[in-house]
Amino acid sequence: MTATIELTSASSNMAAYLSSWSAGFSTTFGSFWSEDEGLVSDPSEVATNPDYEYTQWGNGSSGSNGVVLNGDFQYSQGNLTGTTTTLDLGTGYSQDDTNGIALSQTDLSIVTDPAYTTSGQDYLDLAVYDLTVNGSLDALYDYLAQTGTVIEDTSSSDVLVGFGGADTFVFSGGTDTVTADGAGTAGYQDGTDSLDISAWGATLFSQLTIGDALGDAYVNYNGNTIILDGVDYNDLGASDFLFA
Repeated sequence: MTATIELTSASSNMAAYLSSWSAGFSTTFGSFWSEDEGLVSDPSEVATNPDYEYTQWGNGSSGSNGVVLNGDFQYSQGNLTGTTTTLDLGTGYSQDDTNGIALSQTDLSIVTDPAYTTSGQDYLDLAVYDLTVNGSLDALYDYLAQTGTVIEDTSSSDVLVGFGGADTFVFSGGTDTVTADGAGTAGYQDGTDSLDISAWGATLFSQLTIGDALGDAYVNYNGNTIILDGVDYNDLGASDFLFA
């Protein structure tokens, strides 16, 4: 069970992005859409037609921050059933009866865990509910903690956050920092998370330079650096890394 988080240049400072997106997000009931049903924005119509099949759910103010869930699903009494593919955060939210729900710019994309299913309401249902009712990402963080994540950085220097479950941080190069940013997020959790440095080309733990930087662990190889906020560098060993 794993969800994959794909960052872009807009969300390369993941900690700051999640905070700024939340601050600029204005929630409505949201809308469901499919080619057959068109746009369904009336909660009573969704509630009285649980057999409708949708390919999108979205929420946000027109032209502003928004969220779009893609897949092939039904929705009744707070229970989303079927399959989902991606949950995207971004800007330039729009919804149209003919063309569906869209973002003009997708800043952060979560490839949802295809194996994640529970009976009745689950963490993904609660994430949709929390976004709809509270305009909050808190329940989405709970979902990501439940599934575990693979977090893919960008080619620039990034600030990454993890969640409560098992996270694999994937580093392509540059100087990246792993930290926590408020409730529901986590920095690097030794013994639970993994550091994928296969793109660096390192094959052995002995090739890495590891030390302390003002109370934070750092890892360096061939000009690439990871800073692990609040981590004791003495706790790091070969089992923490995925090598080339």
